[in-house]
Amino acid sequence: MLKYSTYRSIYNETPEPAAAGRGAVSDHRNPSEKFSKAAGTRIHPFSSMQNLFKIVIVLLLIISGFTVVGQVFASSVSSPQQEKRVVVEPGDTLWSIAVKNKPSDMRTVVYIEAIKRYNDLNGANIEAGVVLSVPVYK
Repeated sequence: MLKYSTYRSIYNETPEPAAAGRGAVSDHRNPSEKFSKAAGTRIHPFSSMQNLFKIVIVLLLIISGFTVVGQVFASSVSSPQQEKRVVVEPGDTLWSIAVKNKPSDMRTVVYIEAIKRYNDLNGANIEAGVVLSVPVYK
């Protein structure tokens, strides 16, 4: 807060008697300090609570912004143009199928999630003989 101010209150204040030797110096005190002494209460008892609330809101907005940006960049490279059918052989896993069929610039984990989405799979368990649809990205 400013040390010196030209602020004048719109409320009636009782003039304080000038202290001996101080004269006009007492007029340069903080007006809110005068008011708080006259009223006998603290200045803005909830101001620190309001500031804390504002800081928390700003932090939440920043965190949610990073989350949105992270979701945008974590999505797949592009949307699949078509799909390809793969028959699961004995010993195949979603990882091995993904490594064989994914684009070179895509992470294997992202491609496995796309396979799960295409085939409505909840886990990584697949059986030999099952036909899976795998996305083809161009």
